[in-house]
Amino acid sequence: MSGPKRNPDSLNTIGIVVVGICGAVLVYVTIVALQAFYMNDTSDIQTMADYGGTDAQARSLRAAQVQHITDYGANPTAEGKAATYRVNIDDAMKLVVDAAKVDPSNLVPTQGRADKATIKPVFGRPQPLTAPADGAGAGSAAPADGAGAGSAAPAGAGSAAPAAPQTPTGGQAQGGSPATGGGTGSGGTGSANQPKANGP
Repeated sequence: MSGPKRNPDSLNTIGIVVVGICGAVLVYVTIVALQAFYMNDTSDIQTMADYGGTDAQARSLRAAQVQHITDYGANPTAEGKAATYRVNIDDAMKLVVDAAKVDPSNLVPTQGRADKATIKPVFGRPQPLTAPADGAGAGSAAPADGAGAGSAAPAGAGSAAPAAPQTPTGGQAQGGSPATGGGTGSGGTGSANQPKANGP
């Protein structure tokens, strides 16, 4: 055979790699798009299957409450009590404003006049005008002296339990009793100058 010499056949590696990568990307994009389409198509159905009807009770309760505060009628009353009636919430707010202009201390007639202060007019937490009655004579369980664990205080003494020490007691337990030994309970009222028990 005669003729011009042919170039040797060679494999186009770069082209094959490019086509393979593009094909893989197209397959991946196709799968993601199909999943997104499926999720979008079935999301409403899945949501209804998971949560369908769970808000029916809340909706019915809200509808009943809105109807209750917007209609007129008689309130249920106990036997022997005066009958009360309800009005529309908008009309009730207007009536409250008009009553506050006349007598602000009697906005809730069923509760009586609110013209007596019960707390001090100071900033911060409410402080009652009168101190609460203390438990005098209740019989605290603190020992009368530093000796004898568990002995009760005399009846009617009314002495309050000692306050917890705010500074280190040098190895003594709460209330001034030694940490170990000494014959006093952990809640005793022994003197803070008692000698320490065994130990440094």
